[in-house]
Amino acid sequence: MKKNNGVSEFNKMKKVIISCVAGSALEWYDFAIYGFFASIIGKLFFPSGDSFQQIIASFGAFASGLIARPIGAVMFGYIGDIFGRKKALVISIYMMAIPTALMGLLPTYEYIGIWAGVILTIIRILQGLALGGGFTGTIVFLYEHSSPEKKSTYSAWAPFSLVSGFILGALVATSVDKLLTSEQLETFGWRIPFIISFFGTFVAEYVKNKLEDPKEFLATQKEEKPAEKRNLLRNLFRNHWKGLVMVTITDVLTACGYFLIAIFFTTYFDSVLHLGRHNAFAIQTINMIFFALFILLGGWLADRGVGKRMQMLLATLTLAILAYPLFLFMGNATFVCAMFGELGVIFLFSIYYGPIPAAICSMFPTRVRLAGVSIAHNFAMAAFGAYAPTLATYLVKWTEDAAIPSLLFIISSLTTAVALFIWKEGKEY
Repeated sequence: MKKNNGVSEFNKMKKVIISCVAGSALEWYDFAIYGFFASIIGKLFFPSGDSFQQIIASFGAFASGLIARPIGAVMFGYIGDIFGRKKALVISIYMMAIPTALMGLLPTYEYIGIWAGVILTIIRILQGLALGGGFTGTIVFLYEHSSPEKKSTYSAWAPFSLVSGFILGALVATSVDKLLTSEQLETFGWRIPFIISFFGTFVAEYVKNKLEDPKEFLATQKEEKPAEKRNLLRNLFRNHWKGLVMVTITDVLTACGYFLIAIFFTTYFDSVLHLGRHNAFAIQTINMIFFALFILLGGWLADRGVGKRMQMLLATLTLAILAYPLFLFMGNATFVCAMFGELGVIFLFSIYYGPIPAAICSMFPTRVRLAGVSIAHNFAMAAFGAYAPTLATYLVKWTEDAAIPSLLFIISSLTTAVALFIWKEGKEY
């Protein structure tokens, strides 16, 4: 009977999972292709004659989108807690798909000068606003649709979708890179992956027409008084500030670790370890597939093993210990060493990352959950993730030590471990 119940729940969740994964993956697809083409974008939109400065400027435009995420978090958190989870999710998908497609049509510095970089940054900000509610909307949507004993298992599909978007971007970027010459890639080829993102609008239509808001949310909506809805944000900051602080500190490793893995490593393998762009793309594509699978494993284990808190704590402390040796191993600058060194980092990070959605959702009551999770998570991403690739690049430049980026993993892991020591699993703050 237990097995049949599990199968029945999966069948019920299947449509929700597929829709949420598709929508969120297309949102994060853009971040992937931006990382793959960061050096080209830097050259075309921020020419300076110094390749290092071009990469830094490109990562700076990338970071501007992340900084806009807390504003988007407030906006979409409010929409989601007042008007519905589905409405917030649909709007966020549209707000990501259309600007990303427009990025592929932008004129470069050669044609409009400094305005090329300005417009690119504005588009990144619009995308950041969308991501402020899109990813956390997916997290909460999956969490509230799943049963109590499967919260971590099904919520892990949210970060799986994030990595799936990266994989999709990696496959498209690698294909374009293989099919075109370097000149063609810099002339028009880099635009193709961005324009493809327009198909995300079809996913938004499907979510709007085929999915319903979670019953848990709808039940809370009926109980809430109009005054409580009007004062949602005041209530959140006055009565649930401990939850905001707890999620922010717990997410320090999420923010720093994810963007180093997803954005920095491609440039690191190419520009620091000098493995070449083709090898860098190949390593990232292979390892991102394992990343996605390890995340699901992390979520599954959290529902069946020692619990979310202990599992995440063990993973963060182990990553803090092994980060530097793994980077030293990557520093051998061979394809195999780079791939397996990064894979070690990814495995430990994933065991922590898989249960994160369920953990942070459990820290807030339903009536303020989306706003609370969105604001705290996106603040953490902006404060601790936005400039992680830039900082890692500077550290390598200053120290000439290829293993120095491990310091960011160590510091962020230990910071998150402090929050996990304090957190009481199952408690709403």
